[in-house]
Amino acid sequence: MPSNKLDHYEVLETIGSGSYGTCKKVRRRSDNKILVWKELDYGTMSECEKQMLVSEVNLLRELKHPNIVRYYDRIIDRTNTRIYLVMEYCEGGDLGQVIAKCKKERKYLESEFIWKLFSQLISALQECHKRENGQHILHRDLKPANVFLDANQNVKLGDFGLARVLSHDMSMAKTFVGTPYYMSPEQMNKTGYNDKSDVWSLGCLLYETCALVPPFLAANQKSLAAKIKTGRFRPIPSTYPESLSHLISIMLRVNDDLRPSVAELAENPILKKKHIERLISYPSQMSEFEQREDLLKQREKALDDREKDLERREKIFSEQEKILEQKLSRTEVLLNELQLERREQKLDLVKNKYGSSKAYQLYNKENEPYDRYLPLEKPFSSKLKYGDLNENFTRALTRAGLKTTAAALNAGGPHPRKLSHMR
Repeated sequence: MPSNKLDHYEVLETIGSGSYGTCKKVRRRSDNKILVWKELDYGTMSECEKQMLVSEVNLLRELKHPNIVRYYDRIIDRTNTRIYLVMEYCEGGDLGQVIAKCKKERKYLESEFIWKLFSQLISALQECHKRENGQHILHRDLKPANVFLDANQNVKLGDFGLARVLSHDMSMAKTFVGTPYYMSPEQMNKTGYNDKSDVWSLGCLLYETCALVPPFLAANQKSLAAKIKTGRFRPIPSTYPESLSHLISIMLRVNDDLRPSVAELAENPILKKKHIERLISYPSQMSEFEQREDLLKQREKALDDREKDLERREKIFSEQEKILEQKLSRTEVLLNELQLERREQKLDLVKNKYGSSKAYQLYNKENEPYDRYLPLEKPFSSKLKYGDLNENFTRALTRAGLKTTAAALNAGGPHPRKLSHMR
């Protein structure tokens, strides 16, 4: 039941809330692990919003990458029309908060942090854009508020509510979604777009991380669309290297054919060099991270193997149960047939010994209300010492066995008292 599953977690505090619902920090009682859940009221959602929610849940279950927010569980409370998405907790908050803090303190972020951010976002988008099943996923809502950071300032890409799955590289999405400041020209033109649209949004995000403001600003959406279509923006602060400025400029090319793909950006020599330098600078940290990642993969594989083994055992037990039920049914039939055969043999013996009946006597209703005496012709010949009733007894055979009862019943006398039960 949903209520039982909700009891597996302890709510610690509310992290944020909005039109989508509430985000809360929780502790899993089984291991005290700190997680976060998104609490959504699907009862007030439109069909389109429900479809987006289902899409996000399905994508989160599939995407397993160190730079993508990890999905753990979902809990559906149908009574209150609520769904809880349990996910990885990112202690460092989101990039939007980091940028806001820098603006308040009037200082820029360090180049090394931006290179690290860029490299890890490229890695996360590569996982999305090139899936093993041949499909690729467009995030469609890349912005600072959807880029989370862990305790070590590592990137965790999240919020796939607007993501869309395309079946091959030439597929073109046409829906108008996303945050306006980070929309590509092809989205503004309401023409088809593909993974190059995510590259444009990544360029806008990277620009804002450097300049602390988006590259395109306007008083209304119409003016914003006009600026985006022209592709003109101010250069990033001169404190950053020219190589970073060049990467941003090629990602913000208006013509998406001239824009690089995520795979091409990953092969950029400067980005690869920065990645190697970071590995050399922090070998123990990377080694520990890789070990944790390998351990998680091993646990996932063990859980999958265990689940398959349980399914196999359940199937075997089900088959064995059916076989046992069949055997039990056959045994009951054989036992009934055997009992019937033995009774018939006893009846035959009595008939052969005593001949035809002259009367039927009712058996003691207290013991065998369903039974009747078999017909007996001769009285019981043995001398019985039962006081005054020694002559008024006869032997009768019922399906329960031999009985000695008062013969007075035949003569219409008082109800006999059962004196013996002979098997």
